[in-house]
Amino acid sequence: MDRIARALGLPDRNIFPAEMPRYPNVWFFVPTALALRHEYGYALRLLDRLLDERLQLRDSFHDDVRNPGLLSLIGGPGEGSDYQARIGPLCPTADGTGAPAHSHQVHARFYVSPLVHAGLTRVDLSMAGGVRECFCIPASVHFEVATEEPSHPYVDACPLCGLTGDYAFAVDPRSQDYCLKVHDPLGLELLLHGTIRGVAAAWPDGRPVAALSRLGGGTRITIDEQVPGPYGCTRLARVLVGADGRPA
Repeated sequence: MDRIARALGLPDRNIFPAEMPRYPNVWFFVPTALALRHEYGYALRLLDRLLDERLQLRDSFHDDVRNPGLLSLIGGPGEGSDYQARIGPLCPTADGTGAPAHSHQVHARFYVSPLVHAGLTRVDLSMAGGVRECFCIPASVHFEVATEEPSHPYVDACPLCGLTGDYAFAVDPRSQDYCLKVHDPLGLELLLHGTIRGVAAAWPDGRPVAALSRLGGGTRITIDEQVPGPYGCTRLARVLVGADGRPA
C-alpha cells in the first residue's frame, strides 16, 4: 500500500475499478453525527446538496436531454465512477495566443460503491485537532476544456488549461501524464480556492466561482492538502465538512 495513503488512512488503489485511470485526488469526510440516521446514503445526499447549492458543482452535462431512455444511453459518468458533476462551463478564453476560444469546466467523478462493497465507508478521521468518526466520499477532479467544445478536453496552447507557464511540462500522450501533471492539480486548485494558476475564476456573467476554502454561510470546511499525493497524484486534498456548533 502506498505510504502516503497509509499515513492518511486512505484505502488501497486495488479496491477501485480498473477503469478508474487515476487515484481520487479529493476525499470528502462527513461526520457520521451530521448524517440523518447515521447512514452513508444521507451523507452522500448532504454533500451533494452542499456542492450543488454552494459551488454549483452539479451534473449539467445533459441538461438538454429530456428523454430518460436516451439519457440512459448517453449519460453515463464514465471511467468506472458512480456519478459525476461539474462546475461550468466557465468564462471563455481567447487571449491572442493562437489557441481557439473555448470554455472550461471542473469535472468531478465520484467513486463510492467500491467503499460500500469493501466495508470502508466509515473511518476514524484524525484532522482539525481531534479524532471523529466520518463517512468518506472520494472523487477525482480535473480542469479541462468544457465538454461542449470541439477541442475537448485538451488545448495545449491555452494559458489556463494547457501546457503553458508553470505547467509547460513534457507529457506522454499515451499515459495519464497530461491529467496528473496539469488538469488534476488545476481542478483541485479551482475546487478548493476558486482560482486557476492563482487568478480568480469567473462564470460567463462575471460572477466569481465559489470555493470550498471560503464557503461561509455557517458551513465550516477544513482542508488538508498533500503534495505529493499517493499513487502518483501530484496533489491530494482531504476535506472535512461540518456545520458550526456541530461535530467537525
